[in-house]
Amino acid sequence: MRLKFTTVLLLFLSFILVNGEITVEAKEHIVNNESDFQHVLDQAKDNDVILVEPGTYEGNFTIDRSITVIGKEGAIIKGPNQGDVITVNADDVTIENLQIEGSGTQNAGISLRSNRNIIKNNKLYDTFHGVLVKDGYGNEITKNLITSFKETSNKGFGVYLIKSPHSKVNNNLMYGTNDGIYISFSDLCEIGHNQIKNARYGVHTMDSKNVVITQNHISNSRNGLMLMQSYNLQVNKNHLYANTTVDGAGMFLFDTFNSNISANVMKMNNKGIYLENAVDNRFEFNLLEGNEKGVEISKDSTGNQINLNNFIGNNQQVISEEENENEFSFDEYGNFWDDQQSLNINQDELNDYAYKSGDVFYHLITDEPTLQIFTGSPAVRLWNTVEQFVPFPSKQFIIDEHPLNKPASIQVETIETSKKTTTNQIAWKPLILFLGFVLFGLIIMRLARRKQYAK
Repeated sequence: MRLKFTTVLLLFLSFILVNGEITVEAKEHIVNNESDFQHVLDQAKDNDVILVEPGTYEGNFTIDRSITVIGKEGAIIKGPNQGDVITVNADDVTIENLQIEGSGTQNAGISLRSNRNIIKNNKLYDTFHGVLVKDGYGNEITKNLITSFKETSNKGFGVYLIKSPHSKVNNNLMYGTNDGIYISFSDLCEIGHNQIKNARYGVHTMDSKNVVITQNHISNSRNGLMLMQSYNLQVNKNHLYANTTVDGAGMFLFDTFNSNISANVMKMNNKGIYLENAVDNRFEFNLLEGNEKGVEISKDSTGNQINLNNFIGNNQQVISEEENENEFSFDEYGNFWDDQQSLNINQDELNDYAYKSGDVFYHLITDEPTLQIFTGSPAVRLWNTVEQFVPFPSKQFIIDEHPLNKPASIQVETIETSKKTTTNQIAWKPLILFLGFVLFGLIIMRLARRKQYAK
């Protein structure tokens, strides 16, 4: 009987060891200025919690256990301006409520090379990259404040994802970085509710697929979104405003394909949206307002569907390379263009005549850049309106066959921004409108004569 009981007990223990884990109660460690922080990290077991008291802890630190590190207010981890400040090699680590500073010139405040870690409520100052994730899966970076070096132009990225699929970067505040968030070879990531300003690119994708970019607020950067060599992106409900460098844009798509761009606000940028070798993307329910150029379609950008968008108060609504073929209407619904005069005899949702761009004035300023001063003027708007009905010789190649009579309903969050002063051309006095049109006509006639004599 005793032998039988012993056999059953051994079999039971073997089953537990092979198929299960013995749960060990997590231990709490308290670290203060008298503690050897790295020693505590080394001695901790999986699932332990380390509470960091207020104070400054100097050095580079490494985490090789699945632990939680929580800083109390005033807990500062200060690197020696060399290497990564905190390196995480273990999976399932949480780092919370620390102030981290002092990385090397090419290093990070927190470097993750593992999976399912959570980085939240931290402040990262004076580091090259804020958080670097390389070859990690399912990491979450949320509610952090991140900025790069202050006194140098050598700045890194707020969050840098390299070959790190299924990452989530949400609700962070970033400023003064090179790129706010850089997603490289990282599929199926989620980037949402971040506020980014004073960056080169707010969110930058490279060679990534199925990334969701939603409800981010990006301003005062070169490009709000820089989407490069990526596929099947979902880009929606972002606010991209006051990105005003000469070659910058609210949203720049380069070598990007089969993506959905919807319900975004591009406001007061140099270009609202810029496309270069962007193919088979869908743009709908976006607001492009107060930009120098609403949409600019550069070379090799074809097969894009652009409809149900609102173009309001842009100096130039849309321009394109002539060879591009894109659709500005779909299912008999086009876009709303505020520079098109309304004619709606049958009182439906559509204007009664097509909207045409790529107009005479666009080609004139290509040949004579000095005419830029008339961009958006009452005279040019009147000229373009007349051109809708009168077949002037021109190279119009952007045609919206079914323009909307009223702005499309777009569900987006409101955000307070400084207002750009724009001229409401329709409100100008008729005399000024007439004189401007006459002056514009005289300049065109003079240019035409100059070209004729040149021949």
